[in-house]
Amino acid sequence: MIRYPAVAGQFYPTGDELTEMLERFFSDLGEEGSKRRITAGVVPHAGYVFSGYTASRTYKAIYEDGLPETFVILGPNHTGMGSPIAVYPEGEWETPLGRVKVDDEMAKAIVELSNIADLDDLAHRYEHSIEVQLPFIQYLADLAGKDFTIVPITLGIQDEDIAETLGKAVYEASQSLGRDVIVIASTDFMHYGYFYGYVPFTGRAEELPNMVKEWDMRVIRRILDFDVKGMFEEIRAMNHTMCGPGGVGVGIVYSKLMDAVEAELLHYTTSFEVSRSTDAIVGYASIVMRR
Repeated sequence: MIRYPAVAGQFYPTGDELTEMLERFFSDLGEEGSKRRITAGVVPHAGYVFSGYTASRTYKAIYEDGLPETFVILGPNHTGMGSPIAVYPEGEWETPLGRVKVDDEMAKAIVELSNIADLDDLAHRYEHSIEVQLPFIQYLADLAGKDFTIVPITLGIQDEDIAETLGKAVYEASQSLGRDVIVIASTDFMHYGYFYGYVPFTGRAEELPNMVKEWDMRVIRRILDFDVKGMFEEIRAMNHTMCGPGGVGVGIVYSKLMDAVEAELLHYTTSFEVSRSTDAIVGYASIVMRR
């Protein structure tokens, strides 16, 4: 089973242009580390021109900390297709940089241990939130001369209970199978604009990014405190339009079980920095959790 790229040439470039863009993102990359303290990372999933550099900050930190054996990558289900909690079952994922193997043993274990997820490829067929993460990892793994596997999981339902159950299942599966795992939570933060249910902004253009940042920081502070319940409380209180809180919750739960003691915000930006438009603005953050 091969999952072919759905958004190559749209969300990210192909060919030499992709390699050159990744080289720019990682121009300050240090040596590969071996500490292996990072347990989870939060990354955006917009077009690389908007959020690629922010995403690269999480992957840079992971590379310099030490690449894991397996990445469990969670993203929201934007398409509405397939199972509400869909674990990709087996095979390979293809990007312009090659193919990546799915850890089918780990995928099955997560489904069995969680009792809420399904083995389902349909939910992943056209979903971009996980696909856009792979070129970053492939580029760095190639530099290190290492292989890695993935377990892609899409979430169409996102709440505290699912995050808790799925986070525990990822932890138990990794322990029972002896896998060295990092959880990647693919999410964009505040989506502001008429399309997202907000009236058009009428103030000074330079004020809106700061407003979005303030709203995002209320959620991000909860993430940095490893507070899943508090994160969802903030989201509901503000009617916040973060699209992947469930995956972040899984990362927090997994990290706490792995005895993580700190979380760090590495980079934050908004789409306004590129588009200069207040018609729609989205926040992006890079965060890592460490033991």
